[in-house]
Amino acid sequence: MDKLSNIRTFAVVGQTESFAEAARRLNLANSVVSKRIKDLEDDLGTRLLTRTTRHVSLTEAGYQYLEQVQKLLDDLEEMEESLRQKTQTPIGELRVAAPLSFVNHLGPALSAYLDRYPQVTMSISFSNRFVDIAQEGFDLAIRVASKLPDSNLMARQIAASHRVACASPDYIARHGNPEKPEDLLHHNCLTYTNPNRTKGWDFYRDEKKVHIPVHGNMTSDNGDFLCEAAICGKGIALLPQYIAGNAIGDGRLVPLLENFREPGFHIYVLYPHKKLLSTKVRTVIDFLTDYFKDSFAQL
Repeated sequence: MDKLSNIRTFAVVGQTESFAEAARRLNLANSVVSKRIKDLEDDLGTRLLTRTTRHVSLTEAGYQYLEQVQKLLDDLEEMEESLRQKTQTPIGELRVAAPLSFVNHLGPALSAYLDRYPQVTMSISFSNRFVDIAQEGFDLAIRVASKLPDSNLMARQIAASHRVACASPDYIARHGNPEKPEDLLHHNCLTYTNPNRTKGWDFYRDEKKVHIPVHGNMTSDNGDFLCEAAICGKGIALLPQYIAGNAIGDGRLVPLLENFREPGFHIYVLYPHKKLLSTKVRTVIDFLTDYFKDSFAQL
């Protein structure tokens, strides 16, 4: 019996409270996970988990054991990583979470990283939902925000950008070019669905924020979709530079209200706080920081 494998399996089951999720993360069959937990419980002579048909929960002994073995596993990981860093060769799987709007930029960046470090493998999840990095087993996450909420995660800014109001030449020819933010009240605005942002769009006039309660006949939680709708002449969209930049560059979209720039935002990489970062996490953070440096400044 490999007791360390059993302990590692128990730690994942305890964190996720799911045999199926633990099996997925560990790339094991459910039956293997169940056997490892049973062997560990038999060896300790105590029940660590309470199982029902739909749920797994820790017993009191399980909570105490998980707290202790997690410290042990963290220390072991740091010791192993310290040895690996002597060779400076990143190796192993990286699990990355990122917003859907960043697909087109993160794809080439991570592909370039893998070209440089071929011993690393990646599992990348794109979603607009808030991802709990530690709970869901990710090594790092990309976040786009004007300000990050307080958390116990570490953060590094990898790029800065801002949103630009834009529309197609055809839309402007049919409906006119808004000269000030208030003119948007008379236009069809394609809006982004985000429960974390206030309704409407914000601009700055003489360093003072102007909030415009825009409205329109289309809303979406995907910026690329709104960009395509704007290109098709459906209305005015307020889009990040990294989404609208190419279409503005080739004339499919025209930037509007350039004297009333919307507040900027930052693109961060977030990762759990550890005394010693793994080589793969450290190198990918450094790589992304260098890759995206000044990437969107001129879009």
